Amino acid sequence: MNTCSSTSASSSAAIVYDAAERRYEYLEHTADIKVHAWGPTLELAFCAAAIGMIGCITEVELIKIDPAEEGKQITAAGHDLPSLLYSFLDEILFLFHSEFFLTRKLALGTVEKTNSSSFTLAAELYGEHFDIQRHPRGIEVKAITFNSMSIREQQDGVHVEFVVDI
Repeated sequence: MNTCSSTSASSSAAIVYDAAERRYEYLEHTADIKVHAWGPTLELAFCAAAIGMIGCITEVELIKIDPAEEGKQITAAGHDLPSLLYSFLDEILFLFHSEFFLTRKLALGTVEKTNSSSFTLAAELYGEHFDIQRHPRGIEVKAITFNSMSIREQQDGVHVEFVVDI
């Protein structure tokens, strides 16, 4: 089932990604969790990375989109693509830590190069607030790290890897 789309709930969104797409996996790491995510574009790989991170916290299949909850707007910026990925994931993790908001679906604009060495990305996040009765507790993600972070373009698309501190 392909849940990616070029039409979206956000008028400036280039893509929409739902957790059902599941383009991520967890890799072996000595003390923390390493996430590998992929997609045909950089933006889809970033979306898959975000859902992979949320999957550490709870089972993403159980997250619903609350129709009463407006989309959460975030903007990320970085001096290069790894710092943009870090900023993007950190914004989503901050929403969980500050509002207990679980992201299931993302409407994402395109990565924009603002000058010779800066990148920005805007997104609208959809989901619901954590409910202990419905969302099993996974692992507490304390922070995103630059440890083993990589973004690679390959023949089959873009692959990102990063480690979350638990």
